Amino acid sequence: MKKIDAVKAAVIKAIDARKDDILALGNYFWKNPEIGYREYKTAAKATETLRSLGMTVRENLAVTGMRADLDGAKPGPTGAILGELDALLLPTHPECDPETGAVHACGHHAHVTAMLGAAMGLVDSGAMKSLSGRVSFIGTPAEECIEFEHRLQMMAEGKIQALGGKSELIRVGAFDGVDIAIMHHAGVRGYGVSDHNGFVMKTVCFKGKSCHAAGPGGGVNAFHAATLAVNGLGMIRETFSRNRTIRVHGIMTSGGDVVNIIPDSCKMEYMLRADNMEEVKVVSEQFDKVMAGAALAVGADVEIRTVCGYMPLKDDDELLEIFKEAVKLIEPDWDKPVGRGFSMGSTDMGDVGCIMPVIHGSTSGMKGTGHGITYTVDDPVRLYLNNAKLAALMVVELLYGKAERGRKIAARREGKMSIEEYIKYADSFTSTQNIADVLETVIHPENGK
Repeated sequence: MKKIDAVKAAVIKAIDARKDDILALGNYFWKNPEIGYREYKTAAKATETLRSLGMTVRENLAVTGMRADLDGAKPGPTGAILGELDALLLPTHPECDPETGAVHACGHHAHVTAMLGAAMGLVDSGAMKSLSGRVSFIGTPAEECIEFEHRLQMMAEGKIQALGGKSELIRVGAFDGVDIAIMHHAGVRGYGVSDHNGFVMKTVCFKGKSCHAAGPGGGVNAFHAATLAVNGLGMIRETFSRNRTIRVHGIMTSGGDVVNIIPDSCKMEYMLRADNMEEVKVVSEQFDKVMAGAALAVGADVEIRTVCGYMPLKDDDELLEIFKEAVKLIEPDWDKPVGRGFSMGSTDMGDVGCIMPVIHGSTSGMKGTGHGITYTVDDPVRLYLNNAKLAALMVVELLYGKAERGRKIAARREGKMSIEEYIKYADSFTSTQNIADVLETVIHPENGK
């Protein structure tokens, strides 16, 4: 047996020995779901666990995030294992928090559990004595881009600078010194990786004039402007066929208060997604023209606010190979393909991928429909222990000995954006426009954003 194989076997054995502890953590996080930037109990439990392993923890990063570092025997690259903390809001889920409606209908409770399980395995096995470099355990809040108005308010108050937790962690320095980032998402279909869309968020506020609904001639119906806009989007959807990854979807958050008053305000939220941000820009411009045109048609005004969501994710090819090797070691009888796919969804792991090589793998152990009322834990051992083993084994492969494999992958960070470049690029998508602004881009496209 090679020495590295002995180290990996020791890590697997150490994680198995912690089975009860890891399963208990997974159960705790499942039963205590919290939404983004408010994961206080989750963060406290994660911090307590990391400290029990002898690590110093930097708390309150990006409100509820944290980072703890574990040093190897010799200098080398830094590989980070990430653990998402937040839940979704789905009040109809049978296992949601009855007071808040929060539930881990995307499986993030398994992500933070796996991060902590990997930490246990690396510490208890003594594996760090055979590694060069450092392992960072980073708890990441607010991956689910929900409660847009609340997050905009937090931004206005200076509490955060970005919608997503990893984006915010980049800005506050939590990823400083990290060369490679690893995280595996809970799933139902087995093992693999998926690249993801990027997106921007839109808030649209149509402004009309109220009057008695039985005499509507003196008013301007903001709800009608919004209705026209939604139909206008439907009319241009055929143009999205140029790129199969484009997704435009939204909700109406307010449309009037009482039925016998013409609504003077109507608000909507939209996500605009595609596999590259230049395409997102094109869709964003199309969207703004539809909103402005609908407002103009009924005599209303409109304010369109655009905020950068997440960047597209491209998983690192060599990290995928290391992921495949780890799967084979953990489940030698696994006979399904461990390949690469594409998700029309989005993740703020894409933002981390702008500045370093990353992998956002998927593991098994959940059942039902993600983001739906049937999504729940199916196989806790696969969900928590196997996920922890995957992360820990990948770190061993990257950093063992002189960390040759890790150094090779970390060197690709030189081809990525710097943190400063990433922030400037992300901020370039943020704008607030009215009808006149949009018309200016139509009349004088050379002056457009």
